[in-house]
Amino acid sequence: MDWKGIFEGTKELPFWAFAIRATLLYFALIIVTRFMGKRQVGILSGHNYLVAAGIVSLAAVRMVNPEASLTSGLVIVFVYAGMNILWSYLDLKWPNAIDRKPIILVKNGQVIKQNLHRSMVTIDNLLGQLRLKGAANLSEVAQATLEPTGKISILKKPETVPVNQSQMGLPAKFVTQPTILVYDGQIDYANLSGLGYTENWLEEQLRKQGILKVKDVFLALLEPGGNLSVSV
Repeated sequence: MDWKGIFEGTKELPFWAFAIRATLLYFALIIVTRFMGKRQVGILSGHNYLVAAGIVSLAAVRMVNPEASLTSGLVIVFVYAGMNILWSYLDLKWPNAIDRKPIILVKNGQVIKQNLHRSMVTIDNLLGQLRLKGAANLSEVAQATLEPTGKISILKKPETVPVNQSQMGLPAKFVTQPTILVYDGQIDYANLSGLGYTENWLEEQLRKQGILKVKDVFLALLEPGGNLSVSV
């Protein structure tokens, strides 16, 4: 086995040598990803993006080019990871000096033109992001901010926010999203008891819909508002 050719590169490599290279690079990338921590994956700041793009392109070259040195590639991967950790540490210590600052794009329903131009966000992009966050109209927005991660966060005006459960005086067992109570004939007792209901209550609700046995139910969902949706 030509280990020197695998690590240092050669003009030709057999198929199994490429498989070994890919495996080694894969585990190296797994190691550096865990070494860099969850912040690097979940929060994509400027230097995080640069490192991710650099490592991916570097790994691709080392996997497909037999003459490229795998050893130098592994060294660069770990150096990239180390630099990223250093920048992340500096970002925690001096966030205003290292990373980008949040930019307010909308204030009290009014678009801030100069901030929109500075951030290079088009009006169509802005309105699309607002719609995705549930704000169909600019007049509903108290503040829209372009975060350092590149995402737009919004705060809606109080009068446009739906009333919550406590404001409506609803009981604790009121659900805000569909909750599975039965799946494939089996009762989900954790969800049932968590909502404050009993098995007898569930069986009674099923009987109202003409279903005598729980095992005949494929899916039973308790929807917001208390409606029990049943599929057999």
